[in-house]
Parts: sequence; C-alpha cells; structure tokens
Amino acid sequence: MTETPSLSAREQVLATIRRSLGVTGQEAPRRFAVAERLKVHPSGVLPARATSKSPAERVRLFVEMAEASAATVSTVSSAAQAPAAIAAFLRAHNLAPEIRRGADPRLAELPWGQTTLTVTEGRSFGDDAAGVSAAFAGVAETGTLIMASGPENPTTLNFLPDNHIVVLEAADVAATYEDVWGQVRERYGAGVMPRTVNWITGPSRSADIEQILLMGAHGPRRLHIVLIDPAHVADDAKLDAEPVPAGSTPAEPRVGDTLALDPQAPESGAPTPPEPKPAHPAELVRPDPKPDDAEDKLDEALDESFPASDPPSQTQP
Repeated sequence: MTETPSLSAREQVLATIRRSLGVTGQEAPRRFAVAERLKVHPSGVLPARATSKSPAERVRLFVEMAEASAATVSTVSSAAQAPAAIAAFLRAHNLAPEIRRGADPRLAELPWGQTTLTVTEGRSFGDDAAGVSAAFAGVAETGTLIMASGPENPTTLNFLPDNHIVVLEAADVAATYEDVWGQVRERYGAGVMPRTVNWITGPSRSADIEQILLMGAHGPRRLHIVLIDPAHVADDAKLDAEPVPAGSTPAEPRVGDTLALDPQAPESGAPTPPEPKPAHPAELVRPDPKPDDAEDKLDEALDESFPASDPPSQTQP
C-alpha cells in the first residue's frame, strides 16, 4: 500500500486555490507569465506630486509629509552633527542621554564622543527608552522610512523602544515606493531580499477605542528623523532682507502701503465727537434703601394685613 505524502499547510492552501481555478500549476502559459512578471518588475500608477519634483523638492516634500504624520524632523548639514541633534531631541523630551543602536557603519562612524550620550550596540529587548537606526531610504510621496533588517539595524529597534530615532541621508530620499523597490533589488541582487523590510510612516498610534487617538499603541510613541542634507542652511544664517545702509532713513509710505494705526484714534480730517454731557440730577440713580428701612416697611405691611385684634383661626376636629 502506497502512502500519500502529507502536505504542509502552505501546500494545502495552494492546492485548494488550484482546484478552484481548475489548474494544476504546471501549465506552460501560466508559468511563462509569472516568469515574465518577475523579470520585468512592472510598476503601478506613480503619483505626479513626487515624480515631477527635483531632488531638493523631494526632500522638502518628504519632510512635509513626515511631519504631517506626527513625526519630527531635524535637519543637519553633515553627518558629524547627527549625534548633537539626537542629544538635543532627548533633552527636549526630558529623556536620559542613553541610546541603543545597530552596527551600521554609518552610525558607528559618527562622533558620539563629542556628546555626553551613553551608546550601546545591539538589538533591543524592550527596556531601552531610545533606539537609533539608519534608514535604507525615504519616500517623498508619503514621508515614509524604509528600514532593512539585519545586524546593522535590528528590527527590534524599530518597534520596542519608546522613542525611535532614524538617521536618513537626503540623497536616499526617493520619489515613490516603486523607486525604493528598485533600489532594494539593486542593493541585494535579483531574487534576494532582506529578511524584513519595514515601511514606517510616523509613530505608532491607534484610535480603535472610541476614536480616541493613543500614541505608542503598538510601537514607539515618538519618531524623530535626523535628516542629513548638505544643502541645508540654518535659518539663522539666512538674510530675510537686505541691510539698511547706515545713516539712511526709512522711505516714505506709498499709496497702497498698510500702516499700523491706533484703532482708537480718529481718522484724519474727521470731526472730533463731542464729549458726553454730565447727567441731570434727576436722572441720577437713587441709592437702594438701607436694609433696615426695607424691614420696617415689610413689618408695617404685615401689621395692616393681619391686625392684632383678629382672633386666631379655629380648626374643626
């Protein structure tokens, strides 16, 4: 008697699907179609709001979308400034100057010694307040971070610490999801993928219970992105207007200029309203009577209504 080999759960599911479709899975046209799709990697609809932008515009869109998803972003002009930006984030939230990071060379080369941060390396076991990761890429269309798992960036750092800090290079900000998948295939090779590719948009949150938004429901309650952009210029270094030469006077206002006027002051040329006349003595409000006078009047009214000579009323049994 020949025993039928037992099928795994996966094989049972696939066999059920094939029976419902009336196929065996060995048909040449079907296998050819699958092979072609895997080889060509066709993309879906690409949003124009990201694909039509320059690299600098994509970075600005990424920051806008990330902040709209409740993430915070600090932009620095060099990687050497990243540790200081991370320390500033921890201070702003009254957190201990302690972080855990992966073994990513991009993180290992940062000048951590220039700060007072205590840095440990390895995966998180859930007792870390802040974890630091290096992003594989960012997506401008949604402000999403792409995290590739591995010893360099353990997946546990993405979800277990209460505060997730991600270092991202501006050059790694892609326009769309499809662009990132192309980068993954280019980095790891055809048919090879990291064990996990996490797409993270904003901190963890949930409003399942009574539509009340709860941050940190299934992961970090805060997501902070340190964006390294060499083209970044600090706001305090920008000149909002040209300096006024010494000794010059402000220009005279022109027609159409908006002037700051006192709303209580009368308009120029308008007649001054007359001052109010003092009230006539007869129009003055008489003061309320004293409490004693009111009580005396009440007593008099009661005496008139109930004379003392009236006999008390008798109640019949």
